[in-house]
Amino acid sequence: MTEWLDHPVPMPDHLRNFRRLYVREGERVLVAPEADQAVARGYPIWEPKGAWRDGRRITILTEKARYAVGEEVRVIHVAESVRKGDTLWVAGPKEVRGEIVDGVLVTPPYPEGNNFPFSLLCIYDGLVVDAPGVDYGFEITSRRFGEPGVHTIVWRAGVLESNTIMVIVGG
Repeated sequence: MTEWLDHPVPMPDHLRNFRRLYVREGERVLVAPEADQAVARGYPIWEPKGAWRDGRRITILTEKARYAVGEEVRVIHVAESVRKGDTLWVAGPKEVRGEIVDGVLVTPPYPEGNNFPFSLLCIYDGLVVDAPGVDYGFEITSRRFGEPGVHTIVWRAGVLESNTIMVIVGG
């Protein structure tokens, strides 16, 4: 993947502030594997991203589009806001809710009317960043597909909907 800092297209400053990804291993929080960091660093040039809604958007990313049957598909979740007055809670990893795979909700939904990922569902004692900003501090979800074909992954958080990832498995 092209390093985003070397990308020739001008980009806003807030997209240049990458914070490392973290994963949970039991009760411990560890730095995520370098392969996941590389995928997340590509966010500024990733296309397509989720649609803007009132200065906010959410996006999911995967390392590639084609996987073998049973191969792990790791999904990176990113929230971005350019809305004046927004605060992003960038520490993590925070729980991912609202992930839909092949039309089926596979994580708990967000509470009705919740503004997440721009508000929290829990007590938080971490770094906050004022918008414009990007929040990479979400759990990395993992899927394995046992059947060949095209599979879809999307993330819904309140009124926000991410881009749709189409994963081609097998073949």
